[in-house]
Amino acid sequence: MPIEPFEVSSVAPESNPKLAELVADVRSRADRFVFLCGGAASMDTERYQPALAMFDALAHLPLDGYRIAVGDGGTGVGIMAAAGRARRASGNRFVLVGVAPAADVPPRGSTPTDPNHSHIVTVADPSAPAVGAWGTETKTMYWLFARIAAGRPSVAVLVNGGKIALKEVQANIEAGRTVITVEGSGRAADALASLLNRRAPVDSEAADLCRTAQSLGLPGHPELFRVLPVAAGAKGLRDAIVDVVGGAQP
Repeated sequence: MPIEPFEVSSVAPESNPKLAELVADVRSRADRFVFLCGGAASMDTERYQPALAMFDALAHLPLDGYRIAVGDGGTGVGIMAAAGRARRASGNRFVLVGVAPAADVPPRGSTPTDPNHSHIVTVADPSAPAVGAWGTETKTMYWLFARIAAGRPSVAVLVNGGKIALKEVQANIEAGRTVITVEGSGRAADALASLLNRRAPVDSEAADLCRTAQSLGLPGHPELFRVLPVAAGAKGLRDAIVDVVGGAQP
């Protein structure tokens, strides 16, 4: 059955007892953390199936003995739905926390949350519009993720995405967190990979996303990026995650 989301304010999240309980719960169940950035509804096509299939890596990690928790945007589309399917395939052996804007998911909005997540947090931002509040949850999301992962290994994965995903990448870079960028998954991930590899963007949308990435200072931290081709598949993503956060099998 779908879990019941709980709503929090973007104002003073540090004083919210529900968030404190969530942090303690997740940290008691995991010691390595994976944060997902990128594609949502625009990825629900056959073209993107190789990229979405990479998230089977998340099911492999707990079966290999890694105690992981995953954080993402919590909706039932794109990479978030793929992460939910991976959790279900693992027998719900890892924690999956989704954070979404309260204005755009039920009961206020119409975008469904993913039923396979273990936790869904919705963020009410007093300055957000009544609808179309995507991105207003990012600051609270990464405040929460920072506390969940404090002092423990963590990594981010960027697949596809647009300008909001690049802002999430910026939050990860500011945290000193490595970002695995899946080249060949489209849009923001490919634009960033082209910058890192000093190649020209392939089209006008990629050029626009490159400009956004440059304005956020992302290419200035090449040591925090790992470009992974989509052809590496689930095993390639699993190995890349382990290389950053895992080391030897526990």
